[in-house]
Amino acid sequence: MFGTLLHTAWRRHRHLRWSLSVGLFLMGLLLAGTYQVFGSGFIPDTVFQDSGLAKTFEAFSGGSVSVLSPEGWLGFGYVHPFTLMLLIAWAVASAATSVAREVEDGTIEFLLSRPVDRRVMLGARIIAWAAGSVVLLLADFLGTMIGILFFEALADFPLAGAVRLPLSLVPMLVLIGGVAFLASAGSSARSRVYAAALGFTVGSYFLNFAATLWDPLGPVAPFSFFHYVSPGEWARDGIQLGPAAVMVLLGIALFGLALTVIDRRDFSV
Repeated sequence: MFGTLLHTAWRRHRHLRWSLSVGLFLMGLLLAGTYQVFGSGFIPDTVFQDSGLAKTFEAFSGGSVSVLSPEGWLGFGYVHPFTLMLLIAWAVASAATSVAREVEDGTIEFLLSRPVDRRVMLGARIIAWAAGSVVLLLADFLGTMIGILFFEALADFPLAGAVRLPLSLVPMLVLIGGVAFLASAGSSARSRVYAAALGFTVGSYFLNFAATLWDPLGPVAPFSFFHYVSPGEWARDGIQLGPAAVMVLLGIALFGLALTVIDRRDFSV
């Protein structure tokens, strides 16, 4: 039964999954290709710093790595608003259809009438979401790797650094996924899931963005989880276990809470 549930959950979002994968692949390839133009000495670092562009790019990309370096430029691509939009769309859409849509469409009663534990049903959908997230990150990584192999300016970029770029987004995705699935487990409408997950994610992003650009807000930046998402630093310095572990553990706790909520929820009201 679990295999059937997992297969169904995997197939449900196949069109969304592959279309987003294509977008992420092209984004990874584009960022690698454009470094040949915008990086590699095209803009002198002193001019870049004096113009104020460095502060703006730091607000978008996070971390302390200059976007004029290969690590900074490729890392910027992994936290570019377009990349984040595709990843967040996957997390929220997968979660919204896991429970809230079934309640909204009136199909939850049929599902619950089957001889299967509610937690198993939701667990299969969480696993399908996690596997889909891996596919999306691999697509982005593949685009980056093709760019590294074919563009001379990135010829010396280390493979280990390239691998750490998508890995740096895993803690963020686990946390967003935990929020979205918890919202879905307790909601009867997809709009509420979208509001909760997007409100949490977008609010955190703009808090970090504003705190980076405006010094008086600097002390509140650590309250945004985007403050700890820095692919460029991961590529240059290695995995940063502290913040990553906190986000992963918090996300796993939220997934566990979602399983508890759906197990105890009364769908008859």
